[in-house]
Amino acid sequence: MNTLGLLVDDDPIFNWVSTKLIKKVDSELPIKSCLDGREALDFLCEHYTEETLYQILLDINMPKLNGWEFIEALKRMQAIKSENISIYIVSSSTDESDIEKANEFTLVKGYFKKPLSIEDIKSIFG
Repeated sequence: MNTLGLLVDDDPIFNWVSTKLIKKVDSELPIKSCLDGREALDFLCEHYTEETLYQILLDINMPKLNGWEFIEALKRMQAIKSENISIYIVSSSTDESDIEKANEFTLVKGYFKKPLSIEDIKSIFG
């Protein structure tokens, strides 16, 4: 199965730094960056395949479609199967209610606080 790293964060610097860290762990992994949840959903609608494992790093607070809205919209998309999607929340939020909410979604496999470390990246992509 192919793997794709999908970065969904409205901070282009976060996406750039995260891409560099991921490439240190797996230089061959294809990575796609989206600046909001709507762009990420549009990308998945156009490019989704059941043969690809999608490792999604998802920010919570974004314009247009925030992280929670992205997850809810993704769950409603019948053409997309949850078996090959793993979401990792990456947020600067230290609010316990965000961590608790993340744990309510089966698609969410982890919650990481910004900035990501190389160890965080290894635990996701290693």
